[in-house]
Amino acid sequence: MYRLIEYERNPYPAIVLGDSRAQRLMPEFFEEVNGEKVANLAAGAGSLQDVIKIFWDLSSRNKLSKVYIGIAIEGYSGTLLKDRVSAALEVKNSAPLYLTSKFTIENTMLILKSQLFNQRVELQAPPFSREEFWQYELTQEDRYLKNYSYPKNYYEDLKKISAYCLKNNIKLVFIISPTHTEVQNKINEFKLNKEYEKFKEDVRTFGDMYDFNWPNVITSDKNNFLDPLHSIDSVSRIMIKEMILNKPQYGIFTKKQNKVTEKE
Repeated sequence: MYRLIEYERNPYPAIVLGDSRAQRLMPEFFEEVNGEKVANLAAGAGSLQDVIKIFWDLSSRNKLSKVYIGIAIEGYSGTLLKDRVSAALEVKNSAPLYLTSKFTIENTMLILKSQLFNQRVELQAPPFSREEFWQYELTQEDRYLKNYSYPKNYYEDLKKISAYCLKNNIKLVFIISPTHTEVQNKINEFKLNKEYEKFKEDVRTFGDMYDFNWPNVITSDKNNFLDPLHSIDSVSRIMIKEMILNKPQYGIFTKKQNKVTEKE
């Protein structure tokens, strides 16, 4: 919520939305390429439902020119319905709610403790080794994929966003971030090849698409990842450079189809 409030105070016309994978696309990496100011409003464990609600809230209040949306098949699923942002938006848009919210009070106390006692606020590290956490994330991926269903709701919601962006001259770019090949192989393991192709086909009708999630020298090397789902900074820099300069090497670029087609 605090980043949404900060954005309202200092808005940029270009934003990034999505989950923790999109969160890896740091604003300073965009600025390194061409000086472009970008606000990254992606959130860890963020759902497409959150992305959609944040988009409509921000677009109603700000002049946007470019929107990057991180997307993956795990989130583009009819069984993944998480709304963590509605309450945050209500608090953000209401001074009385903001001042009395549990989130505000708890974080104010942490800041006061830090200032008064000169103590850093420590975030607890996960109680896993790197390899244990790697395997844990792969197990979580199994849970998402085995329950996958086609998301008619998200298709309709993203189609509306696409039409709005087209009407208001907002460049809409979808990013499929790289995952390690161990994750990619699970599409075949769960027999979701047709569903995965349909997912990408849908995304191509919503906006331009950069697909970095395919077997190559980056995705086959564990050293390029913090865990099987999240790439390191050097990979994020490559992604951003390819997108801004439109010189794809590790990303497969597809231009948005001219017309958003209706579902059969």
